[in-house]
Amino acid sequence: MITVTLDDRALKVAIDGLQGRIANMRPALAAAAQVLREAAMQAFDESRSPDGKAWPRLKPASIVSRARRHSPKGYVKNRARTLARYADAKPLLDTGQLRNSIQVYSVTDTEAVVGTKLPHAAIHQFGGRAGRGRRVSIQARPFLGLSEQAKSEIEDIIRRHVAGGVGGA
Repeated sequence: MITVTLDDRALKVAIDGLQGRIANMRPALAAAAQVLREAAMQAFDESRSPDGKAWPRLKPASIVSRARRHSPKGYVKNRARTLARYADAKPLLDTGQLRNSIQVYSVTDTEAVVGTKLPHAAIHQFGGRAGRGRRVSIQARPFLGLSEQAKSEIEDIIRRHVAGGVGGA
């Protein structure tokens, strides 16, 4: 009679480690949340949505309104000169308030929340009508989302996290 004894202690240790890593995804999700936040910052810096689509340029009325807010007297003397001067002004960066409000709000074992609590963020993300009587049309300028690069980085983070439980990097 032949007897085969299998010593599977190493396999059990590896499986237990893997289960522990999967059960505690918090470190990986915290790193993924930072990638999402950085993607949003990059969207503002490049005036592009995370998927690479350029944001619509500012309309002339928005340029003049911005110039008025920054004028010491509160008005603009020469509209044509103002439009030329601010023609390259980046959308959504007048005060930097929206950009600076994006943060990681929470990270648990199952999710990470990145965003902003500013009430006007949604109208800029999705577009729509705003103002008194909803007379102003605001074009969508998405700043939250995943670029292909961010997706790849997050996949790598999760892969490394899970592999770490079985002796990986």
